[in-house]
Amino acid sequence: MKEERKSIWNPAFDMSAGAAKTGKVLGRQSFRNPWGEPGSPAGRRQSGFQQLATTFEEGQGEEERARRRSSLIVPPTRAAGPEPLLRETYGDSWGYGSEFQRRQSVAVAGTYHSPGYFETGAQQPSTSPSLMVAHAVPYRKLSAYPPLAGALVPAASLNSTLRGSAGGVAAAVPQMRKVGARQELAPVLHAMPKFRRASLNSKTVSPLIALTKSLIITYSLCSDEFSYQTSKNPKRLLTKPSEGKLNNGHDNINSDYILYVNDVLGMEQQRKYLILDILGQGTFGQVVKCQNMQTKEIVAVKVVKSKTEYLNQSIMEAKILELLNKRIDPLNQHHFLRLHDSFVHKNHLCLVFELLSNNLYELLKQNKFHGLSMNLIKNFCKQLLDSLCVLKESKLIHCDLKPENVLLVSPDRPELKVIDFGSACEEARTVYTYIQSRFYRAPEVLMGIPYSTSIDMWSFGCIVAELFLGIPVFPGASEFNQMTRIVEMLGVPPPWMCEMGKNTYNFFRKLHPQEKAWALKTVDEYNVEFNASEEVGKQYFKWTKLDDVIRNYRISKKIGASSQLLEREMQDRQCLTHFLFGVLNLNPLERWTPQQALLHPFITGQPFDKEWYPPGTLPKKVNKLPSLQDGATKELNKLHLGE
Repeated sequence: MKEERKSIWNPAFDMSAGAAKTGKVLGRQSFRNPWGEPGSPAGRRQSGFQQLATTFEEGQGEEERARRRSSLIVPPTRAAGPEPLLRETYGDSWGYGSEFQRRQSVAVAGTYHSPGYFETGAQQPSTSPSLMVAHAVPYRKLSAYPPLAGALVPAASLNSTLRGSAGGVAAAVPQMRKVGARQELAPVLHAMPKFRRASLNSKTVSPLIALTKSLIITYSLCSDEFSYQTSKNPKRLLTKPSEGKLNNGHDNINSDYILYVNDVLGMEQQRKYLILDILGQGTFGQVVKCQNMQTKEIVAVKVVKSKTEYLNQSIMEAKILELLNKRIDPLNQHHFLRLHDSFVHKNHLCLVFELLSNNLYELLKQNKFHGLSMNLIKNFCKQLLDSLCVLKESKLIHCDLKPENVLLVSPDRPELKVIDFGSACEEARTVYTYIQSRFYRAPEVLMGIPYSTSIDMWSFGCIVAELFLGIPVFPGASEFNQMTRIVEMLGVPPPWMCEMGKNTYNFFRKLHPQEKAWALKTVDEYNVEFNASEEVGKQYFKWTKLDDVIRNYRISKKIGASSQLLEREMQDRQCLTHFLFGVLNLNPLERWTPQQALLHPFITGQPFDKEWYPPGTLPKKVNKLPSLQDGATKELNKLHLGE
């Protein structure tokens, strides 16, 4: 390339728009306005400028040029504006504009000038004359031509003039280099800054995001001295009420330790846990999500209330879990929560557990309180019965089995673990009489009868029914309403339970003084006797009896559309009903043990026989109407109709 072409080569276009239309390449002394027609005033006004072909065009053949003229040109997507920080640095200084950071040719750096103008004779910035642009239209500047005599040239802005003396940034000087291949003609695209005005077709960050979610990065771009650490965050309060009343101001009125995010539990180096968030709050205290500051392991820490009674019961929980984890189930095979550590922090016992996922209640809630599939229910039943077998063999009672205390190990696997042994006790030391959550409370506990591990089987049966129905099967609003729902669905407890129970007369009355027949009190009788305001409970099911509720529960559209699936579903429901009658037997002596329940066809998957009963036991005799040979008159006289 000749030396005289270096300063006037056009980096933007190889030919004008008019040349592309007519197929004629313009001469060196002609120019056509790319936005106007060949004869337009704008075109005539610019006719004094030179339009040069690029080095690549000089080497093109006629066939290649004809092909390029005939192809349709699709303009690229308009680029976003420059980064605000660069605009702050350069301002409107000479040689800088909106195109400065957009793109530049391989042959020359893109140079842009302020839109101000002055006459040629006026004082101009100390820049090479070849960089002056004689262009009076407000369009994007296409090329850099030497100005003609008397033509208008862009003037430096006042801001650039003032800043020039203060050490302003100099304009970029174009660097020319010889192009030897077609690939070298591709323009160089500058990296687009991430933080600029976003559009639907861009991956940039909008000002709203930059000033909210990405505020830390925005501050870092504004100042190199800015630094951020999560430990400097204001400590978010996790405990309510939060006013310190007890334990030197560390506890609230409920004896709960007042917890903050980023607080540290534990004093020893290997027992320091950074508080991340709260997981739950219960009768015995709070459970928080923490991180072991030494191993970085995420765990769950139960911070027990500082009251003596809660402390003693939690010590029992820690001992039971230690017994289960180290002696009974050291290989972690029977679905019990793992206790990692225990320590005392400011008069509060802290128990460190493994971190688990959602509980079964939250799983039902995610399913919009619709029942789970039969296969999933059977899977859960096997795991729970395995845990209950171990507890029964160890003569331990959980005493608070409910969906909230059965957790998933991870949200993507149907693996369960039983938690919260805060109410657990040994079968030989049943001290407390007010135990179990009401919906899952066994009838012997309601009636004040000595209990055993069979109360956990009652709670298990309530959980299984809830997994199928989506809601509790006995949702009692009070103890009387709880017993009412049980009797309506399963019948009256056997006479020996009514005779033995300390609280029997809270719920039942004798039909005749000389007989052992009992009947449930009505709501009015209960209110009059105990001066209460009990109301008839809300009915959640259209049917009253358990077998009717299970049989008539809604069927999914997928199962209803297939006669084969529907038939299998009804068989599974019949099997489930038989299973529930066994584990929800009102008589705790006849209620199935977990070992017996594991043998049921609902769990094993064997063909179901309506006459099935656990091996080693006798089937319950069905009550039949007495015949004349059996003394029918005597039996009928025992009935006191109308009472």
